[in-house]
Amino acid sequence: ALATASDSDFEAVQGMTPAAQAALLMKRYMHEYEVPADGFSGFALTAHANGVANKNAMFRKAIKAETYAKAEMVSDPLNMFDMAPNADGAAALLLTRRDLLPSSFKNPLVKIAGSGASSDTLALHDRKDTLYFDTAQLSAGRAMKQVGLTLDGIDFFEYHDAFSIYAAIQLEAVGFAIKGKGWKLAADGSIGIKGKIPCATMGGMKARGFPGGAAGVYQAVEAVIQLRGQAEANQIKDAKFGLIQSLGGPASTAVSHILQRLD
Repeated sequence: ALATASDSDFEAVQGMTPAAQAALLMKRYMHEYEVPADGFSGFALTAHANGVANKNAMFRKAIKAETYAKAEMVSDPLNMFDMAPNADGAAALLLTRRDLLPSSFKNPLVKIAGSGASSDTLALHDRKDTLYFDTAQLSAGRAMKQVGLTLDGIDFFEYHDAFSIYAAIQLEAVGFAIKGKGWKLAADGSIGIKGKIPCATMGGMKARGFPGGAAGVYQAVEAVIQLRGQAEANQIKDAKFGLIQSLGGPASTAVSHILQRLD
């Protein structure tokens, strides 16, 4: 089933796995932007640090830079900490109108304030720029436009960190970093809980695990936990707006939502 995210004529027929596809992007990115071998380690270190306090995470243990550097290679330059582990899991949301809520409902309310979706070619070689996710830019832009929100108003970003390279390119496409610099937001701690733009706040797909079709709903549930102020050790202070973004394949599709805490 995962092979359907690849072009059947030029990618899947060669036996290319999602990891191999991501590795090709990562290799080219590192070449184009002169990224060092450990340049992507910040994504894994941040995710695993945030996963420690998440009782639903597969991996509740922080890792060190040395651990990342010694990790087994999956598809050069992608190592085992650059990709999310497949996981069993389920997530659910209840969508309703305010007037239908029972009087006994006490949890803070969270609203889907804006949504956007976009699609692109399956084949990477058919794209104008293989190192830029147009779908991530377009879907996030549409969601923010509906709310009248700028990047400065977003308190945290739950990206689709199936692979470290995807997270880096999403940060650039959405606008948090210029092209070729997304990895630096992870390297300098800007995506940490107390950073400029907190990401993967409950461990992301890397530490929490990647439960296939439930991954996007997991993001929404975890964003709601943040916005309700229930994230405990992982809580972002005064979080009001969260951006969540789920990808299909190497951003062949992207769906973005802005979730808002209602006071």
